[in-house]
Amino acid sequence: MLTATPPPQDSSEAVAAGEVMLADGTWRLLAGMSHAQLHQLQFEQEQKFARAICAMPKGSEQRTLVAGQAYDTVCTILAAQQADDGPLVMGLDNRYVRLVLDLLNKQISQGIGQPRLFEVGYGSGSMLKDVRDHGFSVSGIEVSATMRDEALEVVGEKFADRLLLGDMLQVEKELLPGRPSLVYWNDVFEHICPDEIADYLNKIYKLLIPGGSLVTITPNWLMRPSDVTRDFFPVRTEARGLHLKEYRLAEVTALLKRSGFGQVATPLIVSKTRIYLAGGGGRLVKQLVESQLDHLPFRYAELLCRGWGMSCTIATKR
Repeated sequence: MLTATPPPQDSSEAVAAGEVMLADGTWRLLAGMSHAQLHQLQFEQEQKFARAICAMPKGSEQRTLVAGQAYDTVCTILAAQQADDGPLVMGLDNRYVRLVLDLLNKQISQGIGQPRLFEVGYGSGSMLKDVRDHGFSVSGIEVSATMRDEALEVVGEKFADRLLLGDMLQVEKELLPGRPSLVYWNDVFEHICPDEIADYLNKIYKLLIPGGSLVTITPNWLMRPSDVTRDFFPVRTEARGLHLKEYRLAEVTALLKRSGFGQVATPLIVSKTRIYLAGGGGRLVKQLVESQLDHLPFRYAELLCRGWGMSCTIATKR
């Protein structure tokens, strides 16, 4: 399934405001539920949807449909937990916006005349809007129709044909305004079934122009669990929600290399306000000490993991 606009909804199946479809196919009204009840419901549904997604055949339309429903449901529950009615923004940080802009401007200095950003899992569209406002061409794909609706409000209806809805594996370059020079995904990698992650990376590699880059932000396994599981289980418990697999830096690097990326770097260091790049960022050293960090008290391991940028890679196509 790949569309530029959501499929029309039959009026007889109109969904009441604040009503969500649960993993078992029943409907639940969220009105009147406390924050604690909503949070418990989120955790329960993430676990059920995670099992359902992984049970579907690899590459099937059924898996795509179940994943789309999962994120429609969970994002609606998350929005109900917000204190305001603003767009649901997940994982975005001004440091990431600055990183993307720095990389796009660097591409200009390297002779790429029209750098283009493509975001996998654009959510409410905040990153796309910020980058577009700096004059760059943007597009992306999202599996959740609920989030795409929010992105249309943030980015603007005139960009509807660039806000794709559906399965990333079905995207072809003919659907895009131009082949991207930079692909960005934040908190998406860990949501993909492990049996499909190589297919996603191969697809991204194919879409990128020669010399283009892929920015991957995914919570390092050292910080596990990084999904809703952390609110219900101790640290260093494997994620049980929609983080289907949390990866070590060494695992991410190996997958990127296997897909053809010639250079894989990490940030040199990450401060509270900025991500600093320098060469490979000491990635090899970080991979060598990665397993040892798990023997430190969790708080120190997490601080080092964040400060050394071990949840971020920049991979460059040959």
